[in-house]
Amino acid sequence: MKKNTPIYCFRATWKSETKFDINAMPEWMCVETDWQGYKISTVPWVADVAQAIGILNIENTPYGWISYFKKLGFQDVKQVSCENMFEEKLYS
Repeated sequence: MKKNTPIYCFRATWKSETKFDINAMPEWMCVETDWQGYKISTVPWVADVAQAIGILNIENTPYGWISYFKKLGFQDVKQVSCENMFEEKLYS
């Protein structure tokens, strides 16, 4: 039985050569914005299926995801605590 894949959370800066349509991002990632830049989290139950059928070819580690996000055009991608990133949603 496969171990549950964790949710990974990241931050990326606004400075980018690409204008992102966050509504057009793949379903295996969630992208939001705030005054600090992009908030990115993985959606493991979708990413696992995408990897299994071969449409997402990444190493399922924080470093693998950072590399993937950089290929999409995000800059200064850093892993952050998901608890801190979603803290504001807990109180709204």
